[in-house]
Amino acid sequence: MAYPPVPSRLKCPNCEASFVVQVRTIIDVGQEPELKEQFLRGEINRAQCPECGAGGMLSAPIIYHDPAKELLVSYMPTELGLSSEEQERTVGSLVNAIMNGVPPEERKGYFLQPKTVLTYNGLLELILEAEGYSKEMLQQQRQWLGLIHDLLQVMDDEEAFGKLVAEHRDTLTYEFYLMLAELAEAEGQEVGEDGENALAELRIKLLEHAAPELPQSTPGAATANELIDQLLEIESDEEWESAAMQLLPYLDYGFFQTLTERLDQAQEANDTEAAGDLEQLRQRLLDLLDRQSQRYREAEDRASLLIMDMLEADDLDVAAREHADELDEVFFMVLARLQQTAVQRNNTSRAERLLSLLDAARRVREEALPPDLRLISRLLRAQYPDESNQVLEEHRGLLSDELLELYDRYVEQVSEGADEAVQERLSQIREQIVAKLTILRA
Repeated sequence: MAYPPVPSRLKCPNCEASFVVQVRTIIDVGQEPELKEQFLRGEINRAQCPECGAGGMLSAPIIYHDPAKELLVSYMPTELGLSSEEQERTVGSLVNAIMNGVPPEERKGYFLQPKTVLTYNGLLELILEAEGYSKEMLQQQRQWLGLIHDLLQVMDDEEAFGKLVAEHRDTLTYEFYLMLAELAEAEGQEVGEDGENALAELRIKLLEHAAPELPQSTPGAATANELIDQLLEIESDEEWESAAMQLLPYLDYGFFQTLTERLDQAQEANDTEAAGDLEQLRQRLLDLLDRQSQRYREAEDRASLLIMDMLEADDLDVAAREHADELDEVFFMVLARLQQTAVQRNNTSRAERLLSLLDAARRVREEALPPDLRLISRLLRAQYPDESNQVLEEHRGLLSDELLELYDRYVEQVSEGADEAVQERLSQIREQIVAKLTILRA
């Protein structure tokens, strides 16, 4: 089950224009593999004012999930100003949204052990290291970004620009130009009043001073060409739609870049038939992506309406049970976003009401978990000592050495990166478990 972005209304800090952006709080690359590349390119949670062109990255909580690598990472921007308890609740709701979308038999311990990073760059580095990028490679990329920044500063000074290019000529490799091209593409809509794109201009100017040595071939391009040929050969609309849907995870920037290059080559060669087929293919794919986005938006709208309806109920637990079949991933994602927005706007009563609904919905969904995981999930959220003691008393029959061992494994990873208060609370809850086990043995 995919986790679509949530539409959020923002006010531009530069011109105060109001506009809507799509915000993702859950990035599950197991469900949507294309999100990994989009995130690493900085395309996710990026806002740009349609009026003045000002923009940048949004401060939004993120849960990144890569089931293939058993990687679950939470990032909570300090700019949000959330307390430790509020952060735990937000992260917990997002983690539960992911876990609730996984069949019980496929759930693993790491779902309850999300790693925590304190900065956006820390999240990027952790993901890249899991992908096999060494620290040296990450350092190289940071150096490239620093060089791009320096070059932009002297764009209008020919002498200084030429000197800087000469000093870093060995750095201006093919890989460097690839990264610059991707950055320029990501910034493609972020232009000034004169319609200029600084990164695109920088790339053109650099190519005039120091063109890179191109590699002989690129496996990615070959794969994209194979996909293009495959889609071109399908005649039936129904079969094409089915094939294109299966290939959606591979329709990334590199794919469309290859498709555009083939279209340009066909036009330059005056091959009107090939150019027409390629142009039609590109438009059909763009239309397909638009339809998918529309489906996501409709799902978000339905979730928003459901939440508004449930908030009117006298008993939120009853309302959650009545709509149990509708409490899907989109519901939890939209609800978490609405609750976070209320907190940011200091709308205390609304934030508390939304949090109560979130807790009620989570209780309903937690009932599908195995008893031991359900108990540990509650303990990790419980406040010490009263709430944790109550949870343990309600589940005395589940207390065992095996449960304690399972709790220790979860806490070991949950504690990584957590503040001292959280670690102390989890340690105190463990002491409660040990004390109750001792009493039961006696």
